Parts: sequence; structure tokens; C-alpha cells
Amino acid sequence: LGNINLPRFVRQDGTFDYEELAGCVQVAVRFLDDVIDYNMGNHALDKIKEAVASDRRVGLGITGLADMLVLMGLRYDSQDALAAVEQVMQTLCYNAYETSIALAQEKGSFPLFDWAGLSKSRFIQSLPRGLQDKIAKLGLRNATLITMPPVGTGSIVARTSSGIEPIFCTSYSRRVKQADGESFVDYRVYHPLVREKFGDDAHLPDYVVTAHQVDPYFRVRLQGTIQRYTDSSISSTINLPENTSIETVGDIYVTAYKEGLKGITVYREGSRNGILQTEPPPASPEPAPQPPAAAAPPAP
Repeated sequence: LGNINLPRFVRQDGTFDYEELAGCVQVAVRFLDDVIDYNMGNHALDKIKEAVASDRRVGLGITGLADMLVLMGLRYDSQDALAAVEQVMQTLCYNAYETSIALAQEKGSFPLFDWAGLSKSRFIQSLPRGLQDKIAKLGLRNATLITMPPVGTGSIVARTSSGIEPIFCTSYSRRVKQADGESFVDYRVYHPLVREKFGDDAHLPDYVVTAHQVDPYFRVRLQGTIQRYTDSSISSTINLPENTSIETVGDIYVTAYKEGLKGITVYREGSRNGILQTEPPPASPEPAPQPPAAAAPPAP
């Protein structure tokens, strides 16, 4: 697994450098493919080594999506954001596959490669005809290429929002016990980009939104857009207010199924202790179920 830090590709004027992203993707796929060989002798069991060698799966993902949109001045749950995310994912997906095809020419396809079987994949069928023809003729180095993991620790290290998630909150309080073992000091901790760009979260522009402010059905649409360019799976959690009904949760799952998602996760505020939650609990109204017409536009 490896994840590309999307905010790094936003220029000073708020535009996104898709050409630079394409180059980074090409290097990243080669890097991840090399890691497979580097690690081959370190597997605990021979059957694990055989499984890894037979399909050479890699998972290139992204992190900092929400921060990228803030730097571009786009609200997470807007049509403009959806269009930008689609272009990012197209760039990621198509360049990853072009690179894996090139690697197949240089080093050979993954041992289990079989175009007759691979061509039946709905994902492969969704790729541009030119890419499909190249795969059929030249092969493919890796059975899978794209994964969207949660990027929890990685995003902390990179000081970005996690994976494809919205910013959970713009700031929170942290109490730290002092050396005497009895007294505490309270700190206000800000999301790194909020601190860097705005100083604090007292007067944020309306395009800076948090997880509980994003419509859950838009989250389904966004994940559907990303899924169309992801050959593996996606980690993303829809945050819901505490008063969300069972019927609404069920409707979100049904909507996700109709959208073609491989999986969907929801978390209702306060349903488990010890899990991230806002203080005080969000006062947002329960989201109203939406008809299937709210689904994402067809794949290009």
C-alpha cells in the first residue's frame, strides 16, 4: 500500500496540477511493484509468498482529499468538488494502469494473468477502450492497482485529513496530565491545515466543512465516483447524528447498493463509547431519505 498526498499538488492559485500527479503516480506504481520483490524473501510461509508472487497486487491510494478541496476553495459536498475528485481519480487510475502495462512489457505480466478471464471484469470493462486493448496485447504487471485505505497514522504523519474522509472537526480540546501527576493543562488542538491557513476556526469560510455537516447521501455519491476508478475497495465512514433512525441508516445502505459500492460504513454519534465524537453532540437534523435519482452521473 502507498498513498499520494493530494494537497501537495494544489498550486498557489488554488488550481490542481494534474500533470504532476500523473508523473507521481507513474513513479509510485513502479515503487510499489519493486516493494513486492524486495519483500519476497521475508514472508513467513511459502504459500503466502506464492500468493503474493502470483498476482503481484499493489494498492495505490490517496490521502488529504478534504484538505485538497479546502486549498482549492471547494466545499466537500459540492458539484465542483465532485468534478475535481473525478478528474483526480481518472488521472490516478489511468496512469497507474498505463504504468503497469509498461512494467509488463519490461518485466512480464503477473503469473496468473489471463485476458480471457480478466476481460470479464466489470472494472476492466469500464476502462477506456485504448487501455483495454493495450492490456489484451501487452499484459499487466499487477492484478490490482488502486485501493482507498483509511490512512490513519499516515495522515497524522503527513498532517493532512485522512484518506478520502472529510475533516472530522476543525479543532478539539485535549487535557494533558502534568509532571506532578495531579494537575492538568487543557490545550486547543486545531486541524493542521486550519491552523496553517486560517490561524484558528473562529471565522472559517463556508467551504470549510466537517464530517457532520456533509450530507450522507453526498458521501455515497462521492464514494461511488471514487469506486468507479478503484479496482479494490474503499475505507470511508459516513458520520450520522445521534437521532438518526434505523430507517435512514437502512436507506443509506440501499442507496449505496444501487450506486454500485462494494461496501459502505456508517457511524451514528454516541452509539459506542470511546469512539471519536463531537462536543457538544451535533444538533444537525436527521438526513431525509432520498430517491435513487440522486445517484452519481454515469461513468465516462
